[in-house]
Amino acid sequence: MLEFWHIISPYILPLYYFIIFFVVINLLLENRNPLKTHSYLLLLLLLPVIGVLIYFFFGQHQLKRKIFAKRGLINQAFGPIYAKEHLDAKTKVDVKVIKPYRQFEKLIRFLKNDLSPLTPNNKVTILRNGESKFPALMDAIAKAEDHIHIEYYIFENDTIGGPLADLLIEKASQGIEVRMLLDGVGSLALKKGFFKKMKSSGVQLAEFIPVLFPSFTSKINYRDHRKIVIIDGKIGFTGGINISDRYVNNGSHPTYWRDTHLKIEGDAVKTLQFLFFLNWQFVVQHELETHQKYFPKSAHVGDHYVQINASGPDWELASIMDSFLIAITSARSSVKIATPYFIPTESILDAIITVSKSDIKVELMIPYESDSWIVKSASFSFIEKLLEAGVNVYFYKKGFLHSKVIMIDESFASIGTANMDYRSFDLNHEVNTYLYDSDLVETLLDQFEEDKLVSIKITLENWRKRGLKEKLKESICRLMAPLL
Repeated sequence: MLEFWHIISPYILPLYYFIIFFVVINLLLENRNPLKTHSYLLLLLLLPVIGVLIYFFFGQHQLKRKIFAKRGLINQAFGPIYAKEHLDAKTKVDVKVIKPYRQFEKLIRFLKNDLSPLTPNNKVTILRNGESKFPALMDAIAKAEDHIHIEYYIFENDTIGGPLADLLIEKASQGIEVRMLLDGVGSLALKKGFFKKMKSSGVQLAEFIPVLFPSFTSKINYRDHRKIVIIDGKIGFTGGINISDRYVNNGSHPTYWRDTHLKIEGDAVKTLQFLFFLNWQFVVQHELETHQKYFPKSAHVGDHYVQINASGPDWELASIMDSFLIAITSARSSVKIATPYFIPTESILDAIITVSKSDIKVELMIPYESDSWIVKSASFSFIEKLLEAGVNVYFYKKGFLHSKVIMIDESFASIGTANMDYRSFDLNHEVNTYLYDSDLVETLLDQFEEDKLVSIKITLENWRKRGLKEKLKESICRLMAPLL
């Protein structure tokens, strides 16, 4: 074997050096985030062969441009039509009208410029955990009269997904239009028989970027991480809860799952519909007519002010990340954040620290146990700096905290699919709902206080007592944070 290597090495090594040269030049020319560039260069240095493979599988922006080239054409065709017909002056609210929320004027205007109108005619119901979401979802779908649009990252054919699939088949048999868009990685466990059964029953089912190598799907890029349901263009569901048994705390699963979801009725549903259409058209590669039935005029249902915004690798703006930054820096008295994955960008981290140092109470809640030890260690590497800045940090210990909620003062909240990490900000398709309503925020604040009762508060003194092994592991994982 050694003799064989001596024979081929004069040919292999030059080829490898050429590949490394190509990768480095490509990284530099892409002018991506310096943190990501540094991370990949470090990876190539520490893990020569493996680093190259990781880059070719997950790091190339050429793949991103190729995947979303056709999508851009579709968006250009459909986006202006939608904006003209459904985001006209009638649905645009003058910020001056909502005086209690004037502090968020910059955020509202920023989101409006990204096809996210502020709509006043909405009724929002906060759904705590899967045991609240799924009955409400099943009931709404059962009452559908025209169409049902579903978009999920994870859809499992279990005791939750199975009956839901049967209900969708039943509605399709009644002549209801049913469209399902499922992510090719998150819903990888679904068998071919499931797709065949749904399609043969009249359900239009499409898969978002199917994968060829299942072994490499745990962190593959450009996933559809959204959770969206639209019923008759009047009722929408969105938030952090996928379709799976694990989200229901009925004792059948060992881990308690803490999550937050929303039921929305009113004008904001039009934005959810628009976002669904964009991804649906990208996958099926043809445009849908923007028929009025998909965007019906809403009767007065409530007085909740709502904006819904999305981001993704094809979005010109990193809108969700930027919206978090604007919201946090708009705080006057308090910032409360609950997130399962805390690997913030430098700008988000600086905003949190700066606000905390400005005598504004900042509280962060993350799970004590994570589904990824690398992500957990990377998250823990930020804790000491936050504690030094006066941020109150809580580890949720009752189970797994999957809620993605930000509350500013007592009048604003963001609930959605986006985690506080690079992957959600830059690589995945996400959707977040922004609420401007003191009553809704009060409910979320009460839930946050309840969750604190089953959490432990971290002190700077105790945190510094961690062993050298733990600190080193966290520091190493943090170097990979931009790639996670």
